[in-house]
Amino acid sequence: MQLILSAISAGGMVGAADQYLCLLIVSLAARFGIVTLMPPMQFMTNGWFIGVVAVLWILTVAPAYGSLLAPGVMNFINTAVNFVSGFVVPISSAILSLASVGVIVNLNPELSAALETMRLFNGDGSVGPGGVMVAGASAAAAVSLTAMKGLAKPAIGASTGTAGHAAAPAFATYEAIASLVLMGIGYALSKIDPMLLVGLLIIVFIITAAMLGYAVYQLWRLKRGLGRVLRMAQENPRAGLAVAVEFFVWGLGWLVWGKYGRAAIMLCAWAMAVAAIFAVPSLFAFFPPLSLVALSIMLALFAGVGFSTSGALMKLLETSAVSVQPSSI
Repeated sequence: MQLILSAISAGGMVGAADQYLCLLIVSLAARFGIVTLMPPMQFMTNGWFIGVVAVLWILTVAPAYGSLLAPGVMNFINTAVNFVSGFVVPISSAILSLASVGVIVNLNPELSAALETMRLFNGDGSVGPGGVMVAGASAAAAVSLTAMKGLAKPAIGASTGTAGHAAAPAFATYEAIASLVLMGIGYALSKIDPMLLVGLLIIVFIITAAMLGYAVYQLWRLKRGLGRVLRMAQENPRAGLAVAVEFFVWGLGWLVWGKYGRAAIMLCAWAMAVAAIFAVPSLFAFFPPLSLVALSIMLALFAGVGFSTSGALMKLLETSAVSVQPSSI
């Protein structure tokens, strides 16, 4: 049971990362002798398999980064590619789970007896009853994670200000980093105790579910806030415009309503934030993926501060007589 749960967990983590990069990492690790696969899974070390997986990885990542040059067309292609790739997730997770069995047993020889009773493969090398069970369970876990991740992406992009051309490369970079981190941690945990992989999968599920919950909550807040701004703009156009402008240029809305001290502080902070955003590409020019991560973090922080300061101004105007009687100012 320990070996079965560990293998299912290893394959299930594909759903939280880039499936092709995960396969590529395991295949290259086996090719260079870092890990050992069972004989029926040795095809993963062949040049044709590594080449196919590498091409699929490039084809799915290229449109994401290409959206920086042609947002409209590349965003459409990226969405289509991700949709099609979603149907490949069960296959990728099944392959990785079956491959992980050999890795785990090689690192923990005391589990070799359990491997003989699992009937992963038949005598002709085809997948046996045990293999079908492991592959199916890992595929279900990976599909669940992929679905949650897919639902969270657009919501997170819209609520953090990385929607549009910045969202696709940011998510592609995050998935690449997650693939490297999860595969590395998975290998380390397999050496210590394979059952720790189950704990890792549970943690990944919790984090993914929390991200989805956070994204939905942020979308709800965004929708509610936009409704309040639109209502305010109808009742008092000057107040509504001030709140909207405050999101993009911190302090400007406060300046309109005579809050000069806070306006000065926020305008200085806005100028420094804008300068930092423009400086990010040159600071991390030596490693473009890191530049994209830093830029997406900066944009998310920018949007977060914008929501906060514009929300504070809207609350002031809603609770103050000035928002109802602008002529009294």
